[in-house]
Amino acid sequence: MTFFWQAVLIEGGLAVLAVLADLLFRLQLNYWQYCWCDVQTIKQITLGLFPLIVGYFVLLALPLESLRQIDRFVRELFWQYMGHWKIWQLALVAALAGIGEELFFRGLLQLGLANILDIWVAIFITSLIFGLAHAVTPTYFLLSFIVSLYFGWLFVHTENLVVPIAIHALYDFAVLMYIRYSRRPPACKTEKIEYDITQRN
Repeated sequence: MTFFWQAVLIEGGLAVLAVLADLLFRLQLNYWQYCWCDVQTIKQITLGLFPLIVGYFVLLALPLESLRQIDRFVRELFWQYMGHWKIWQLALVAALAGIGEELFFRGLLQLGLANILDIWVAIFITSLIFGLAHAVTPTYFLLSFIVSLYFGWLFVHTENLVVPIAIHALYDFAVLMYIRYSRRPPACKTEKIEYDITQRN
């Protein structure tokens, strides 16, 4: 199975898992009541995406080795597995990442935990799990944790699951497209990537 179809199954599978868990365990989370799109939603998505895009380029500009390491790893991963993808494939995986991860983390986990805990505790726990799921390095864990807190706040603020879903998907797609059309680093080879975990920062 190619990496593309693995990504499709994993990201899309999270959405299926969230829906099945709601049905099987009778959680009655009813995700769909939190999903709609109107002019206000589009404004919220546009404004909500801006800090992430700016933050991405600010982090790229900071002279911190831990951030450079993450950038190198992401670029090498991209060129090893996704560099030959067509734009529609990048768009599809980014969309499924937004739908799957947000439906699972913001929908299933955050909504589910909010039924038994304070909403901010639910956001914190959900973000902790989200960070651990993306913990390529300790720095990446921290960044993912902060982004998840932001998505959690967006969901609470807008009461609309479409907002974090769309922002997540658009951000992922924007980063993938930036990497695709920026200069390919010399370190990106065609052989399998080997990542030394002893050098994590």
